[in-house]
Amino acid sequence: MKSRLLAKIAAVICAVCLAVGVMSQTVFAGDAERAGGAYHAELPQATFVVMGAEGEMNTPLPATDNRQSLPLYLGGAQVGACMMVNGEPYVGVEAFCRALGLSGQMQDNGMAVSLAVDGAVLYAQLGQAYFTCNDRYLYLENGAQTIDGAVALPVEDLVKCLGLTAYWDRAAWTLTVNGTVVTPMPSGENYYDESDVYWLSRLIYATVGERSLEDQVAVGSMCVNRVGNAAFPGQNNIYDVIFAKNQFEVVANGMIYVEPDAMSTLAAKLALEGCDLVNGASYMSVGDMGAGYQCVAQVDGLSFYNAA
Repeated sequence: MKSRLLAKIAAVICAVCLAVGVMSQTVFAGDAERAGGAYHAELPQATFVVMGAEGEMNTPLPATDNRQSLPLYLGGAQVGACMMVNGEPYVGVEAFCRALGLSGQMQDNGMAVSLAVDGAVLYAQLGQAYFTCNDRYLYLENGAQTIDGAVALPVEDLVKCLGLTAYWDRAAWTLTVNGTVVTPMPSGENYYDESDVYWLSRLIYATVGERSLEDQVAVGSMCVNRVGNAAFPGQNNIYDVIFAKNQFEVVANGMIYVEPDAMSTLAAKLALEGCDLVNGASYMSVGDMGAGYQCVAQVDGLSFYNAA
């Protein structure tokens, strides 16, 4: 711990000493050109539609609903059932792909599942709060689960990875997947903006250090929520948000230039994928922000706010 602290202090001193010559420059040649430009990492389009008695809805399942399974249909025929986990339908990954008639390599040992089917390369492991598909990172609020000894993931995430559409009819209590032609999600190499990941991971690490993944994603979510937000004019990408005048202390004290750890980079990618653990908040504080702000989320001692 002592050596790590000394390394951080040295990095800050180095950053401050180089400030005159470096602060006006950027690590990526395109950053200056990106200032004021469009935010590159747009969130993926929804492919999971929840239907209620009065039409489309996106609210969680009521806590009073204790049904444990949900019939799964494909092409008009029932092909199995989903397991309900805290109001979220899960399905065995390998069984789901086989029902779709996908071809490729599939391996599931009950603790982890890996697939390489029709252009989609997926890996999920029990105990992890995320899984990967085509080198992209997707958050799992309820983690990976098991069904009949096989690893299961949320249907919503699976259809997003495979480029399919699913309709959950809450009134009829059925879930129907449309089509079997897979259009896998773009790879991480083509999806993540290098500059966004670079700066967001540094903001996360400088702000909360080596705290939990949830804490780190929460900070990343808060920053992403400012991008393109009318309350923060001119902040149309991660770099603009972080280096806006008088917004983040870690910029003023130079900690933004400390090399992040691997978890901070992971958290940055999860936040850029649209994982929002702070209910749309765009401010963070360790205490009460006072009048004019409303606390909308709390994560492990951190409070997140929006303007009232």
